[in-house]
Amino acid sequence: MKIAFFSGNMEHGGGTERVLSILAGGLTSRGHEVMIFSLTGKGPSFYELDERVKLFWIGSKTLKSDIVSNLKKLSCIMKDEKPDFLIDVDIILGFYSVLLKARFPKTHWISWEHFNYFYEFDINRGLRKIARFIVSRFSECLVVLSDEDKKYYLDNMRLKCRIERIYNPTPCEGKVIIGQSEDKELPENGYRAKKTVLAVGRLTRQKGFDMLLKSWKPVEKKHPDWNLKIVGDGEEKDNLLEEADKLGLKNVEFAGQTKDVERYYQNADFFVLSSRNEGFAMVVLEAMGHGLPVVAFDCKAGVRETVADGFNGYLVPLGNIKALARRMDKLISDEDKCRDFGKNAMMTSNLFSPSKILDEWEKLFTSFPSSYPS
Repeated sequence: MKIAFFSGNMEHGGGTERVLSILAGGLTSRGHEVMIFSLTGKGPSFYELDERVKLFWIGSKTLKSDIVSNLKKLSCIMKDEKPDFLIDVDIILGFYSVLLKARFPKTHWISWEHFNYFYEFDINRGLRKIARFIVSRFSECLVVLSDEDKKYYLDNMRLKCRIERIYNPTPCEGKVIIGQSEDKELPENGYRAKKTVLAVGRLTRQKGFDMLLKSWKPVEKKHPDWNLKIVGDGEEKDNLLEEADKLGLKNVEFAGQTKDVERYYQNADFFVLSSRNEGFAMVVLEAMGHGLPVVAFDCKAGVRETVADGFNGYLVPLGNIKALARRMDKLISDEDKCRDFGKNAMMTSNLFSPSKILDEWEKLFTSFPSSYPS
């Protein structure tokens, strides 16, 4: 099959782009012809892509700019390539895809949403609600990332399109064998080795790093030999640096954005997610794939479908800074529990293996009638 993914900007190094690079490569390896349309950006892709994946840069500056020009470019590519499927990698792109679907009715339109039903960006506020309505009426399928989010859509919208839940894949397939629990199967970092708590994500309000810094203050006071590393960059960096200074924190490192995030997972003892909202939290799967327990706010949506409280980590009520601090302190103080949670986290990660997720995507594709003659 010929599969076209329509992305916002492949120059970005976020979880959405990471998942797309994994899925595109996996489908290509299974014999499908895969292409990616990047609405904005000029290249190169932040994440390495399989060389067989065709990457088209549309060249728009923003979502709303150059609309007519963007549609002309996209239409020309669609006319030449004749993809069987056009997949939005973010529901907001449905504003374009609904017009492309009208122009190319033989191409099946799937909208793949990476944010939860209730999430609204500060910019373009309200547009996502309109996009959801358009997708619900005119697309052929909406794919969401969690059963929790699927329920939100079913409870709050009269969907005319099909809706499916397909989890994101872990990038760590092959590192764990389910059922093995000897120490030699654990990552080389072990526990207590680095005395490091890790957080990864864009430095935005959504990710809640301001709450993480507040919760870290009593932890740092009690465990002055432990460190908090925050990997990522974003518009809130200066505010967070100021907040850390205001709180008098000494053992916090802002490591910036990196393509080599694995070395941070390999050199941490456990992971913390302080997000106010999530689509699925790819970083949680990455952390678990490296044997890291997770302490997370129980935010919308999907976190509880990966983090099982008391099994592979701890879930904390959203916004409860004191509870987040207590759970971090618990994993620092209880080495045996941290180790057990880490083993369970590795096993959990395998439930989201790329091969399993690719099977689900292929099952979805084959459920549609053939569009173009081979």
